[in-house]
Amino acid sequence: MLHDPNIAGQSVPSPIRLRALSPCAGVQSTTMALMAAHGEIAPMPDCAIFADTGWEPKAVYEHLESLTSPSVLTFPVHMDDGRHGHVHWLRQRSSFIF
Repeated sequence: MLHDPNIAGQSVPSPIRLRALSPCAGVQSTTMALMAAHGEIAPMPDCAIFADTGWEPKAVYEHLESLTSPSVLTFPVHMDDGRHGHVHWLRQRSSFIF
């Protein structure tokens, strides 16, 4: 559960929940992403966040490109290169509280 630290200086539970998968483009995380997209494991992730170090082999980026096709994964995949961090794109969405 997300928390809003700005309410009276306390961390108050928020009803907003975010289920994110953190794929590394390896065998296990790819399997989990595909199983979730096909409803074989629940709950369905709201998104996936790939933390891009910039040092992955070309094959990893090609694999991620094939996974991010709308016909493969039914949830968005966000690539974070570390310049802005996950909070940057989460704050752009008004439904998230930080």
